[in-house]
Amino acid sequence: MRGTRCVPYTLTALLAGCAVGPDYQAPRTPLPERWHESQAPAGTVEAAWWKTFRDPMLEKLMEQAAAGNLDYRQALDRIGAARAQRTMAVAAGLPSLSARSSINRRRNSFGGSPGANTAGSTSASTTGFGGAGRTISNIFQAGFDAAWEIDVFGGIRRGVEAAEADLEAERENSRNVLVTLFGDVARSYIDLRVSQQLAAISRDNLQAQEEVLRLTRVRSQAGLASELDVAQAESVVANTRAQLPTHELAAKQAIHALGVLLGREPDALAAELSQPGAVPAAAGDATADLPSDLLRRRPDLRAAERKLASATAQIGVATADLYPKFNLTSWLGLQNPNLMQVTPVGKSWAMGAAATMPLFNWGRIRANIEAKEAQRDELLHAYQSAVLNALQDVEDALAAHYEDRRRGLALEQADRAADTAVQLAMERYRKGLTSFMDVLDAERSLFTAQSQLAQNQAQVAADLVALYKALGGGWQALEKTAE
Repeated sequence: MRGTRCVPYTLTALLAGCAVGPDYQAPRTPLPERWHESQAPAGTVEAAWWKTFRDPMLEKLMEQAAAGNLDYRQALDRIGAARAQRTMAVAAGLPSLSARSSINRRRNSFGGSPGANTAGSTSASTTGFGGAGRTISNIFQAGFDAAWEIDVFGGIRRGVEAAEADLEAERENSRNVLVTLFGDVARSYIDLRVSQQLAAISRDNLQAQEEVLRLTRVRSQAGLASELDVAQAESVVANTRAQLPTHELAAKQAIHALGVLLGREPDALAAELSQPGAVPAAAGDATADLPSDLLRRRPDLRAAERKLASATAQIGVATADLYPKFNLTSWLGLQNPNLMQVTPVGKSWAMGAAATMPLFNWGRIRANIEAKEAQRDELLHAYQSAVLNALQDVEDALAAHYEDRRRGLALEQADRAADTAVQLAMERYRKGLTSFMDVLDAERSLFTAQSQLAQNQAQVAADLVALYKALGGGWQALEKTAE
């Protein structure tokens, strides 16, 4: 990655020559041909992946989050700052023009007759030692200064290259904020719906258990059930009632989280989301792009690659300090020893050129170059690590989605069997063919099966969200442009 580069920039290039430092080349990253954990053929993932859940409320929340989230607004502000930095880097290679006015009062000592004055100057003359004259003069100037550093060795152009890469990295960072935001909104919405569903399951079971408690008390009064049966039924009712506030609290916290994610106060969505709804579910197997598309879709990987490009260009900026710097300066304006006589007649101009060359600096420049090279190597390894972690994220999400769907099929069977067991146990208990413990065990099993099934449905949806987030999707659908 070392070398110099000649850049054809017309007249500037003729004066500027070649850019020192390494030319950037994007790292080559080997990727697998297919996803090992995928159970479906590779396909194109929809940019607005949340639409696969077919939930209008979720779609509405996503749009509001993209419009109001404060983290995303901060990311857009950082793009504006990076754009300004790029403008500054470009301006460093262009001529500068500034207005200047000055007043100078001078004293000149010279030999000659006492009282001699410089022609046309406002002065006071005295006779000094040995007959030397001393003249005090006023000079008034007004005009323009121009300066230009000729980028012979490309240090300024490398700075522009680095600033451009930093700007592109900030754009990708803003997209990554969107990817994370959409994942957080979807996950909080899933948490809300499953908490509401678990609360509903608790209420239904509580109602059924209270009916069993009522029946048990009636049977106890008739001498057909013991006080132990009544106490056990009361314990089951109390335990179920204790579960209800936990689910209601989780639902409220999810609503608060969604409000903040949308850039609003925590309880802004309470009225809109308090009505229970189904847990989002997508039909069919999860579909993923080819691994080769991961580098194109995931903005965090694209940002890491741009940071590497910026660090490579910074090596050129540091290397340019080893070489001479050439500057052109000029002055054009008006000059007169009398302020009231500063007219176009008294024109003044000056031109100059300067060259500076580092000779001895205790190895500071070399150390700076080595530091920039180390930073470049660090970012290269960080990029390679990010790619591997991204591959793992996708494989883990695919595996989790497949296995949780398998578990869901078993939980559906368990739920049906538990429901049948409760009905049979109650029927046998009414007929005196079984003990009350069989009824309680059947009810506990049903409550557990229903809760686990609801949690599994939420986990399957969360696995899909994790997969879409790992694939880097979503930012294409609702990305905004920084002003």
